[in-house]
Amino acid sequence: MRHRGVVCSACRSKLLIQGSGTPRPRWQASRDLGTAAQAAGGTETTDSTRKASRPRSKNPAPARHQPPWVERQRARRGIDEVESSGPLAVFRKVLDAQAKETDRPTSTTPPANLELYKDVAKLEEMLAQSNIPTSTCFRFFESRIYPTISQPNRIRDRVSKRLMTRVASEKPNDFESGDLPSVTRISQIQLELGLLDPKAWATMTTRLLQHICRISTAPGDYTTIESYENAMARRVTLLQDLIGNWKIFNVPRIVALRAGDAAKAAQEPRLPSLDMKTISWNSKKGKSHLSIAALFPQYAPNQLQTATYAAIATFVLFSDPYNRTDRVMRQETAPFVDAVGMILSKRPPRKDQLGPMFEDYPDLSQYVTSRWSTVLPQLAGQSKLQGVDQKIRANHAARAQTMDGIHRQLGQALKTRSLEAVDRTWKGFWGEATTPTPERAGRLRNSAELFNYFIMAYMGMRQPKRAIDVWNCMVQIGVVPTLKTWNSMIDGCKRARNPAGLKAVWQQLIAAGIALDTPIWTARIAGLIELGEPEAGLAALDEMARLWNERAASGKDSSSAVRPSIEPVNAALAGLLRLDRVAVAKSLLAWAARQGIQPDIFTFNTLLRPMVRQGLSDEVANIFTMMKNQGVEADVATFTILIEGALGDMGDQSPERQVEMVTSMLRDVEAAGVEANMITYAKMVHVLLQQGDRAGESVKAVLAHIWGKGLELTSHIYTMLAEHYFSRDPPDPQAVTTLIASRRLQENRDIDRVFWERVIKGYCQVGDVDRALRLFERLDRSGSRITLSTLYELLVALVRAQRMEAASAIVDVAWKFRDQLEQADVADDGGRFWKHRFWHRAEQYGLLRECHLASFQAANSA
Repeated sequence: MRHRGVVCSACRSKLLIQGSGTPRPRWQASRDLGTAAQAAGGTETTDSTRKASRPRSKNPAPARHQPPWVERQRARRGIDEVESSGPLAVFRKVLDAQAKETDRPTSTTPPANLELYKDVAKLEEMLAQSNIPTSTCFRFFESRIYPTISQPNRIRDRVSKRLMTRVASEKPNDFESGDLPSVTRISQIQLELGLLDPKAWATMTTRLLQHICRISTAPGDYTTIESYENAMARRVTLLQDLIGNWKIFNVPRIVALRAGDAAKAAQEPRLPSLDMKTISWNSKKGKSHLSIAALFPQYAPNQLQTATYAAIATFVLFSDPYNRTDRVMRQETAPFVDAVGMILSKRPPRKDQLGPMFEDYPDLSQYVTSRWSTVLPQLAGQSKLQGVDQKIRANHAARAQTMDGIHRQLGQALKTRSLEAVDRTWKGFWGEATTPTPERAGRLRNSAELFNYFIMAYMGMRQPKRAIDVWNCMVQIGVVPTLKTWNSMIDGCKRARNPAGLKAVWQQLIAAGIALDTPIWTARIAGLIELGEPEAGLAALDEMARLWNERAASGKDSSSAVRPSIEPVNAALAGLLRLDRVAVAKSLLAWAARQGIQPDIFTFNTLLRPMVRQGLSDEVANIFTMMKNQGVEADVATFTILIEGALGDMGDQSPERQVEMVTSMLRDVEAAGVEANMITYAKMVHVLLQQGDRAGESVKAVLAHIWGKGLELTSHIYTMLAEHYFSRDPPDPQAVTTLIASRRLQENRDIDRVFWERVIKGYCQVGDVDRALRLFERLDRSGSRITLSTLYELLVALVRAQRMEAASAIVDVAWKFRDQLEQADVADDGGRFWKHRFWHRAEQYGLLRECHLASFQAANSA
């Protein structure tokens, strides 16, 4: 005590403790809290002192039992605040404020709560100091206070509200700042604290939408590929934040009572089912906003006017082809886009109605109104699809997804020539039982193409017995082998480089007496030429013509007789040109003319390709004259060949001229009524990247054109870009990292192993072993077989970085794949496997185990 009438902080704390001696537990204060307060004050008051310091009331009320908080309130009247500064003063203020609470949830306060009070006091002090950034306050809150939100605490919630309000108000000033949390994170914490206000949320979301629209997607607005890619990466990050923000908004408060609950619930958002009758009724009444509001039933419709405007703008943004290039993003936005699109399709807003919705956001208003004429046809198309039975579509999609998975697994096994993987995939398709159940057999009958694929795979790995087993399984369940099945066997022989096997299959086919068709003859002719027997291939083509002529002369039916057409001629022509048999190819065309076979566009394209590459301009002109005379129009392949040749001479042009040429070529293709495909674009990118950074502007133009059409780059194009960045002087691994992040390639299942292996090698070559190792581990976990050449680069890089434990793990992974090569039944594969320089380097580093050494020494002893 200092003087009469003034109570020090320690005495106040003592009052809190002793004044809570009532038997009603909800008013009790914590004994631990009182002890801590005493220690802070350093003074202990007696009961008599406490009584003496309590002022008397001038108008005493009748005696009755009063709760302790009333007595404490009286005790504090007229008390002067003790002068102090720093955290202790704030802590005392918190204690005083806490004493005013009338509904404490527990009778005792554990030591952890004392720490919470201290943290809250610290946060209040930080917020009060203008020199402490909001980001610093938030990091303190996130690490110390946020994990406790499941524990009721009014003081904490008041301080948290003050902080999050400040965070939410500052975030729109710089949406791309990494100092403050993302918009999604802000909304998540506000929801979990019960602070999410739909109107304030919608305002922040609309400002985010406008910021995204301000990021130009035109490559001409950027000076380099990197600056363009970085801008697009930032834009994708913001789009992901927008998606996450809507997911959080969809989460009901009741399932977000603890730290992290909202984020977990948002991982699988579920929009409520919409009643079409209600949607139609609202549309007729001009109240489509009520239907959009019904997507978020946890809020009252009158709270969601701004949110419905934001939903319309978000729909326009997500339906923009430029923002639909990322498959993962399409999947994430599909439920929202479909639901809002279905609502808007009933009665789309007029263009003049859009302006008032976004009058405070001019850039967003301009974007939405400029795209509205494109959105309206999309809405009309969506309206037509609404009558499709959703249940049937879902069942079909589920079955297709299963069969697609089998197809992908078999394709991967075939690429790696892993007989074990093919067998495993077959078991997953057919099942473990010798005879499938009737239900499974019914599903298998609809998968004749997969049976053919398995036959081709086994024939391609020189396993004819297993191919026949698959054939017998087809027959067992009632699937009749067709000419496509025989074609698969021929294709398998071609893959296995087995001309003798191909001839044997053909003899069996003829003996079976099955009526042949053009594709099967084409497969035979092309296969023989590709396997290095062009004379046999041309003889087969001549046999085809002879059998047909004999049938025409005799009038008798023949199962082997098929009218010769341009398809087998084209196949033979392509094979001959690949073998550089130009003279024979010309003779073939003369033969076709004598047979009355007219060339088609594929014929001319096949002839054009080598001529363009060799720069034979006169020959190219003659071919186009022939095309014109015969009425054959150029297609996308024709333009691709010409573009490839033209771009090869662009290296000396200025960047502006390069962009002009590329844009002109793409425009000419479209003017000809031809839709460029990804092969065309890949050719363009490949040729341009051969010129190095000089072609940066033109590459940007091609990429922007692709994304502007809503197309996604192929794995091949991504591989070319990665190789370009790594081949710079000096190499630019950060550009590769940005590319992977901006296009979310780790989530794109269409990105093949070739891309990831090239990136791993590139990281190894620049010494970034951490990134290389992370990608390697990801590939290994996915079950993808990694080539020894990539493992070699990774092994050398790890040893160079003295990461011997990781290097030893790489050797174990290589050992894991040994059986796949040794069981593939390809001559001397096992020997080649152990003779690879990877094993020699591993042996040099002393990383071979006993189980490795025997096989390694046996293979290399000869």
